Amino acid sequence: MKKTTLALAIAVASLTATAANASYEDNTFYTGAKLGWSELYRLDAHKVRGFDKDEVGIKTSNRSNVAGGAFLGFQANPYLAFELGYDWLGSAKYKRTWTDDKTKAGNSKLSAQGVSLTGKLSYPIIDDLDIYGRAGGMVTIAKWKNDNKERYGRGGTKTDLSPVYALGLDYRFDEDFSTRLEYQYVQHIHTKSKATPDVGTVSLGITYRLGSPATPAPVELKTEVNRYVLNEDVLFAYAKADLKEEGRQALDNLLTNLVKLNPTESAIVVIGHTDRIGSVSYNQKLSEQRANSVMKYLIAKGVPSSLISARGMGKSQPVTGTKCNALRGANLKACLAPDRRVEIEVKALNEKEVQVTNETN
Repeated sequence: MKKTTLALAIAVASLTATAANASYEDNTFYTGAKLGWSELYRLDAHKVRGFDKDEVGIKTSNRSNVAGGAFLGFQANPYLAFELGYDWLGSAKYKRTWTDDKTKAGNSKLSAQGVSLTGKLSYPIIDDLDIYGRAGGMVTIAKWKNDNKERYGRGGTKTDLSPVYALGLDYRFDEDFSTRLEYQYVQHIHTKSKATPDVGTVSLGITYRLGSPATPAPVELKTEVNRYVLNEDVLFAYAKADLKEEGRQALDNLLTNLVKLNPTESAIVVIGHTDRIGSVSYNQKLSEQRANSVMKYLIAKGVPSSLISARGMGKSQPVTGTKCNALRGANLKACLAPDRRVEIEVKALNEKEVQVTNETN
């Protein structure tokens, strides 16, 4: 059990070498599967049917074995989700080994599975890596079998409700996919034998987000008098702040004019905007990071740093209005593309603007 836990932890840790800020889209669904190792606790030999606590000769074995499951989730906001899941929880054997009375010998086997409904709360540790907790209820189905049916009966199946808790790490390595390392604990699984074991499971899972982001629009560069507007999907990958190759090419097209600016006559302001998907704080931070990436690139290409400043507006200045309100998922993301933009304003300086620019730099 300890070796399996360590191996899974190393597998997830190896994926977190590089990351960028990301957030899951509100009101979307995801699905996934997991595989791991389980162990049954509190097997209570004295509660096994037919066992006399004054006698000896019964023990448990095969308490640890493969476990797995699948889940469907609804992401209500970047921090809260709800999951419907199925789990195979594993099995354990009871072995009766009396030698003086062979009628008491034989094996019994307990196996368990369940369907759960849980709430999932997440909190970001670093970019793209969240810690989360889940809690809720699981309808458990415990099956009991006896080899010695004449003495102990055939066994049977019992269905009951048990509390379930989980703690895990979720790492997003792609726009559509993430992986999770999780420890789950199910309490008091009721069986026909009156034993009520608990089950602990360590698992590694993969998650796929339904309604993936739309394909970025082709390079678009518009000039409005002294303002250049670039689509952020051209400049950056989804939820990232590092310039793409096509984004650098689009900015290179502006440099011929920008590097000729007279420091005493003009100033450049880079303004980042996002769409409305995600929280206010997340979008504000992302817009600032993107505006700063563009500013640093232009400075590196020769624009005087004393002329240029950057600021983020988050999702406060959309241009799409209400036309996207009825859409969801990929269609909504495609419709909101004009809101995801970087504006580069070139304007004449006055005394007040010189002061603001210098303070910003």
